[in-house]
Amino acid sequence: MRHAAQKRPSTGRSLSLRVRALLAGGVVLGLGATATAASWNDSEYATATLTTSTFNTESSVAGAAYTDNLTSPGTTVTLPVGGFSPGVKVYVPVLIRTKANSVAGTTVLNGAALTGSGPTATTDVTLFTNNFSYRVVRTATCNDLAFTSGTPVWVVGSAGAGSALTAGQPGAATPLAAATSGAPGAVTGFCFEVLLSATAPNDLQGKTVSATWHFLSTSN
Repeated sequence: MRHAAQKRPSTGRSLSLRVRALLAGGVVLGLGATATAASWNDSEYATATLTTSTFNTESSVAGAAYTDNLTSPGTTVTLPVGGFSPGVKVYVPVLIRTKANSVAGTTVLNGAALTGSGPTATTDVTLFTNNFSYRVVRTATCNDLAFTSGTPVWVVGSAGAGSALTAGQPGAATPLAAATSGAPGAVTGFCFEVLLSATAPNDLQGKTVSATWHFLSTSN
């Protein structure tokens, strides 16, 4: 009995199928590698130049030239010529403005620091504290009418009473206008009225005490 011969698969055909399968797999793997190996990228930058503003003030006292009075005692004036007598009032203008390129701000008047000299300095300061008073209004001109005409803008004191020399500004700060690049800001004027009481004692004769007021200004 003859057995039918078993036919073996063609080696060439099997190899060809395997190669094509591997090649197909290689194509798939190759595409996957191309998609994940790298990404396109780009960048954008922005730069800001940061600058700060400036705030500077200057003042004129009793008609003197404008100057930076940054440290105590600042501009010094002697009031009045010949000295105070009981009941005498003296008026002193103080003008403040911002310097060129300065931003706007505000200023607050602090009470005066009183200093005497010599062996009676402490007693003299007490006498001046008890017998002198002052008032201040905002105004472009400085005389007795600034306190009585129209509607005064009070900084220290009131229509009916003055304050101790050591008392400061109790209300809101006073605005200071901004300057331009080529010119200072508008002037803010203060008129000081300083009064020696009509009932001042004889012990005050011939005395000298310095009163230094401080305007503390702050930028907006």
